[in-house]
Amino acid sequence: MFARVAIPKSAPDALTYRIPDELLPFAVPGVRVRVPLRKKFATGVIVGLDAVVDVPAEAVRPIEEVLDEAPLLPPRLMEIAEFIANYYRCPLGTTLASMIPARLFRPDAEEVQLTPTGAAVDPAGLGEAHRAILAALREVPRLKLPTLLARAGLSARGPIDAMAESGLIRLRRRRRDRAPQVEVMAIALPDEPVEALLEKCGRAPRQRQVLEWLAAESRPALASEAANATGCSTATLRAMVDRGLLDRFTQRPPQRPRWSLRGASARHTLTDEQAAAVDAVNAAVTGGGYAPFLLHGVTGSGKTEVYIRCLETVLAAGRGGIVLVPEIGLTPAASGAVEERFGRAVAVLHSAQSDGDRWREWSRLRDGGARIVVGPRSALFAPIENLGLIVVDEEQDSSYKQQEAPRYHARDLALVLGRDIRVPVLLCSATPSAEAAGLVQRGLAVKLVLSRRVAGNPLPEVGLVDLRQQQPDPGEQGRTLFSQPLKDALAETIDRGEQAILLIQRRGWAPVLMCRDCGHRIDCPSCSVAMVVHRRSGDLRCHYCSHRQNLPQTCPSCGGLLLDPVGAGTEKVAHHLAQLHPGVRSVILDRDTVRRRDGLERALGAFAGGEAQVLVGTQMVAKGHHFPGVTLTGVISADALLNLPDFRSGERTFQLLTQVAGRAGRGESPGRVIIQTYYPDHPAVRFACHHDVDAFLEEELVFRRAFAYPPAARLALVRFESRNQGAARRAAEDAAHSVGAIPPGVRLRGPAPAPIERIREYWRWQILFSARNRDMLRDVLERAESPPLPKSVRRIIDVDPLSTL
Repeated sequence: MFARVAIPKSAPDALTYRIPDELLPFAVPGVRVRVPLRKKFATGVIVGLDAVVDVPAEAVRPIEEVLDEAPLLPPRLMEIAEFIANYYRCPLGTTLASMIPARLFRPDAEEVQLTPTGAAVDPAGLGEAHRAILAALREVPRLKLPTLLARAGLSARGPIDAMAESGLIRLRRRRRDRAPQVEVMAIALPDEPVEALLEKCGRAPRQRQVLEWLAAESRPALASEAANATGCSTATLRAMVDRGLLDRFTQRPPQRPRWSLRGASARHTLTDEQAAAVDAVNAAVTGGGYAPFLLHGVTGSGKTEVYIRCLETVLAAGRGGIVLVPEIGLTPAASGAVEERFGRAVAVLHSAQSDGDRWREWSRLRDGGARIVVGPRSALFAPIENLGLIVVDEEQDSSYKQQEAPRYHARDLALVLGRDIRVPVLLCSATPSAEAAGLVQRGLAVKLVLSRRVAGNPLPEVGLVDLRQQQPDPGEQGRTLFSQPLKDALAETIDRGEQAILLIQRRGWAPVLMCRDCGHRIDCPSCSVAMVVHRRSGDLRCHYCSHRQNLPQTCPSCGGLLLDPVGAGTEKVAHHLAQLHPGVRSVILDRDTVRRRDGLERALGAFAGGEAQVLVGTQMVAKGHHFPGVTLTGVISADALLNLPDFRSGERTFQLLTQVAGRAGRGESPGRVIIQTYYPDHPAVRFACHHDVDAFLEEELVFRRAFAYPPAARLALVRFESRNQGAARRAAEDAAHSVGAIPPGVRLRGPAPAPIERIREYWRWQILFSARNRDMLRDVLERAESPPLPKSVRRIIDVDPLSTL
């Protein structure tokens, strides 16, 4: 018997291995296996079994080990993995690796050590590469393989393998694909008098301290807890177990309390519109079968309560549920609301968790200890049996689209999964995407409407400020950060002791540093973008490749001294706010904040608790948050997205403005919104001012149909990247030529340089394909993939792209 094994980051197709007789009962689809690959071992997943192969059986290498007692993924997720690999043009091994906790696919760690023979050898008789390896190991006798390659100035491991075969060095491999321990070490006092145990300790003060602490606690304890309390090491505790001074056992660690902005809230009576929405979804849950819904509710209309009531029905029927949120920043709010209702039945999955925490939550779901999962897009792959409902909160959010392989869209996959396993899918949004509106328009989804806020208060009044008519701020190159209407509204809000949110769509101090003498802009050396000024850290940063450099004192082009930070980011807005209102505390919420440990909790916690009166942030402040004290939302500039060369720029601007406007007036006091713009007549701005989602979508869908953009057509972006600009261009031209005659219903744009032509030293050329349906798109992509690629070029295929930049 033979197994087809998908291995991440190796061959594009599954590889065939022979199953040894002793492993036959365990080698089933869905389990991980350890297999030989070239001169080392790799971890993959069995995706199929074959009785015969086209080559002699003895020529097929055997599976080394089966790593799991049972399949990690249920059959429904194995099927969705096949769909992702085929539709999104991604190797199956890479797809599976994105669905399973990453630790389970870690390659072996290799360490290189100098042998006595190598230590004594005369380097004069060795080649240049071997001498470099020998010199590095004589300086440090034991090095990890990547470190040794770097110190020896090598790009390939061939010389290291040759020296290992000749006995000059020794290679040691350490397994890293083991699952983290679900249970951890715990200790307890044996059934003996404490005095007798202390006498056995002799003069070991740490051991005596552990015994005295356990006696005072009068209970067993986790080993980590005892170590923290007494300052001893885990080795000390193990030694005490060996001496009979402690009893050892294992248990699951207690679940860490999750941080949430929500306090306890009473179960309230549903509004008529909420009750109608709950009844519609519950009828579909009870009746069984695929049923897609779009829950369109204004901000503050209680969409979360609707899907929580639906999850109650799901759990009462003994089934499970998935709640997707677009990004980690919204996970505490969503998980807090769901956990408040369902307690330990809820698990949370997201990429910021440690390997151990993520594995424990994943295991709870697989073992049935939790029945609901909350998290960003990868939570869709949680191994829940008997799924009853999939919820996609803020379905319009671009964060649901993964920007690395596999480049899937979680909202679209949720609909595919719901269709395949025949369960309802609930899409929720205050500003539905054009794709979701298109489903409703074509009769492929049922629209449920929540037109009023739960508290009965009206949507905030929106005021529009035409920045062309405002006095420029000193030192801002003719631009205005705080118009007079916004200054007045802020002053009134602060004087009343209320809170405000200020939206600026860039982080840092300023997006550009420019010389006033010669006009030179300081760009990233590796990307075709300007370096961003960060005042807090005192440096320039590239937001694409993370390159950093010190702030220059003079212009690198002309030597001039007049370097101006042009434009504004979160740091500059917070600085100007402090000058306008000294003593008023503000907090910043952007990706820089979230990257710092506890940064998200600190920022949102301070604002929710009333310690800060103003929240300054990027689009992270616009989604999913509920702050009853906020009565003013100010949009510093509505135009940043409008200026992007992307067909979705109008839709994204409208969604962002409408969402951030909805943060105001959610409590007892009415809300107010001030939007500053240089384009007051743009449809996205105009409709956002009136909270008119339906009118905007109607006009947007007309535009999409006229120019064959989604949802009126299927789109795919094929990009070629290389350090050699000519190689990237030639690869794109070869792909376009291989398509041949363009069939009716298909359109090709390009090849052309990407709008951002260079990122991380790679030049980028691309082709944009549009087609009437999936089959036509798949056919043209297969032809575009057919030309062989030079080693210096990489090809990226993005099906249903959300950005063409």
